[in-house]
Amino acid sequence: MTVEHLKAEQLTNSKWRVLGIPFGGPFEGKDFDGEFFSRNTDIKPDWFDRRPLVWHHGLDHTMKSEPVIGTADDTELEEKEGWWSTVWLDRSHQYWAEVDKLLRAGKLYGSSGTLPSFVRIDRKSGEILRWPYIEQTLTPTPSNIYSRIVPAKAIDHFNLAGLSPGILTDLDSTADLRPDLATAADTATRLRLSSTIASLMERTK
Repeated sequence: MTVEHLKAEQLTNSKWRVLGIPFGGPFEGKDFDGEFFSRNTDIKPDWFDRRPLVWHHGLDHTMKSEPVIGTADDTELEEKEGWWSTVWLDRSHQYWAEVDKLLRAGKLYGSSGTLPSFVRIDRKSGEILRWPYIEQTLTPTPSNIYSRIVPAKAIDHFNLAGLSPGILTDLDSTADLRPDLATAADTATRLRLSSTIASLMERTK
């Protein structure tokens, strides 16, 4: 008799998978900043078993007092695409419903954060050689749109079928989002205006 062992999942969390550190980028193989991750990038995957899941790297003033919206774990390398992680949204968070709707509508992307003193980049090519992965963010304004997010429960089915999970979409409407959550345009402006301050504390991608 075969006993199937199932991993227990917290019912208070919403589970997704994010390509948090994608290889390459949409601009001739680079991201918005003219840089790119590759298989040569050392992200120090074994430094942490779990990382905080943050909204906009904590730069959105609407959620400044409570920017951590969950956790990220199970970081794994996919040779062609990059580093995937499982993210768990905290259903008890004030803005969980709004963030969940944006995710289901395909409006959010991933972004990673690190400590600037540990970063090493080939300035000639833009290749990121060392980027200790300390934080996972969800954002509508990523540096790299390759950092996609997909429903975790669907990945196994797509893998078995030989399909990329990137084709998954969800057409749920976000028309009933609460007005006190910052818009993508507002957040984009805040992110750019805050970049100088943020760079002193933490580098993000």
